[in-house]
Amino acid sequence: MMTRQGASAGCICNQRPDWARIEDDEVMRWPAIDIAEWEELRECPNCGASWLAAWPEESESQPILCRPQPITARKLRDLDHPATMRPYCLARLAEHLGEIKERKTTCCKVKCNRKRLAGSTYCIEHLIAERFGRHLARLGNPDDTLNR
Repeated sequence: MMTRQGASAGCICNQRPDWARIEDDEVMRWPAIDIAEWEELRECPNCGASWLAAWPEESESQPILCRPQPITARKLRDLDHPATMRPYCLARLAEHLGEIKERKTTCCKVKCNRKRLAGSTYCIEHLIAERFGRHLARLGNPDDTLNR
C-alpha cells in the first residue's frame, strides 16, 4: 500500500533524517514533481512522499535531501522554506560555531531584540540570513527563538 508518509514496503522514507547530503544519485532518479533553479521537489517511487532536493550553498557542493514542511507540499511555492531548511542550517552553523546556544547579550543588528549566539555577534535568524539567505530566516517575528 502506498502512502504519503513513507509506509510502503521496502521504503526507507520514515527512517530518513530531516536532511542529509545526497551521497548517490538514486534520489535524483526519482520523479521530479516541481523544479526550480537550485531546488527540486522529488517523489519517492515507493511511498509517494515528497522530498526537497536542494543545492543550498555553492553550486559545486553536493545537493541535500530535506523533509519538506508541510509534508503534503506538492509544489515548491507551497513549502515553508525556513522550516524545511532549518535542520540543515542549524547543523551547518554548529559545524562552524560548535554548540549553538544563546548568550545574554542582544544581536548587533539594529532593532533586533533576539539574543546573540555564542561565537557570533548575531542572533540565530540574522546568522541564517547572512549565511544562507534572508528567505530562510524567520526575521518577521522578534520573539522567534532557537526552539522554533
